[in-house]
Amino acid sequence: MGQSSGLKRVFSLEYDEQHPIIAPDGSLFFTLAFHPDNIGGKSDPGDVWFAPEEDGVFKLPQSIAELSTPFYDLLIGFIDSDTALVYHANLNREQVIIRYFWDGGSWNRDEVVQIPGLKTKGDYFSASLDPGGSFMVMSMDSYGSYGNEDLYISKRNGNTWSRPINLGASINTASQELSPAIGFNGDSLYFSTNASDNEKSIEIYFSMRLDESWRKWSNPKLLKLSEMAGMDMYYFPASENERFFFTNTQTSDDFGNIYYNGVASLKIEEVPSKKEENLENKMEIRSFENANVIKNLYANENVLKSSIEPTLGKTIVGDLKENLATLAVGEGLVLEGLLFQRASVDLVNDKESLNTLDELATYLNDNPEKVISIEGHTDSYGNENVNMRLSLARANKIKELLIERGVQKDRLFTKGWGGKKPIATNSNVAGRMKNRRVEIIFLLNK
Repeated sequence: MGQSSGLKRVFSLEYDEQHPIIAPDGSLFFTLAFHPDNIGGKSDPGDVWFAPEEDGVFKLPQSIAELSTPFYDLLIGFIDSDTALVYHANLNREQVIIRYFWDGGSWNRDEVVQIPGLKTKGDYFSASLDPGGSFMVMSMDSYGSYGNEDLYISKRNGNTWSRPINLGASINTASQELSPAIGFNGDSLYFSTNASDNEKSIEIYFSMRLDESWRKWSNPKLLKLSEMAGMDMYYFPASENERFFFTNTQTSDDFGNIYYNGVASLKIEEVPSKKEENLENKMEIRSFENANVIKNLYANENVLKSSIEPTLGKTIVGDLKENLATLAVGEGLVLEGLLFQRASVDLVNDKESLNTLDELATYLNDNPEKVISIEGHTDSYGNENVNMRLSLARANKIKELLIERGVQKDRLFTKGWGGKKPIATNSNVAGRMKNRRVEIIFLLNK
């Protein structure tokens, strides 16, 4: 089978390319196996490599010795632009995850990441972080697995991580669930599995999270990425505009090649459910349809003006509830009481922030027909990719806090704009503070 239209092979390497990740600065990081320049030479099962992108082209990849060992190494992801997590299959005879810091010229090893109850029974392990660096989704054969490798989630709190939670029977099977990735908005999951009797032995599937337990998911749907033979694995959604990367093993040696699609739309194929139809399955379908409704709203300039105009958010004057009641579909409101610590998703001025959140949650709970988008913004200083990630992470933080206050998840959608939509000058401190904001946009009435 030939390569699908629109897909491009990133490199022309004759080695095994795995686990592509786009860094905050736009560089492509990945694991490369059996290359003679690896720490362990041609027998090395995987070192960490990277390639910078210039003018839409990825340059010649280079190995990163300080992130690699003579054994299997995998870059899990970036907590921020200067902090990375790397899995080492055999460091001092242990499987460990290490935190690394960038000092401006090289990566420096810090400490072992402690995840309570993280135990693997097999040799395979893969993991990735969500765009905000707050969640780690893992594939491993561990205690409590349904069979072979299952998918698990762990949440970060500062420098500590929670005990891994199995994602449940909606996702995990007695077969292998591999190479997971969390979508750009934090609500979607991509993973590979051999659970279905398809032409390819392993293909990539998509599912949406239905609640905050991380154990309820929509019915997985097959992503028809390519017509190439071989296995499809290591899907990485690089941005909200549907640019993605993945690995296909169509070579005679079963070595992976990294492909990407530019910005073409995904084709999603419905996979017939083996379960009997019930209320839960109906809820899954409705949730997926709601996501498409919101996506279409963002694509429609006449329906949602905030997507094309640089400043629409009103400033709160007087009572927040009264201000919310005046908003029409497509109009926004700046939540001035919500301020964040610099380069963080943590709120400052806790009392005012909590009062604002409580008032917003009360209004939404009293008006269950309202559907909103929570939109994060930063000032224009710093790296654009980092600002985009930070603005989305802040929006997702507000969403999480509203859900804790009883607002239904399927009424809350998030978007990060980085510094693209300033409402004040970025040339002074006061203006930059105004630009570091969260807005809510009324999308529709259910």
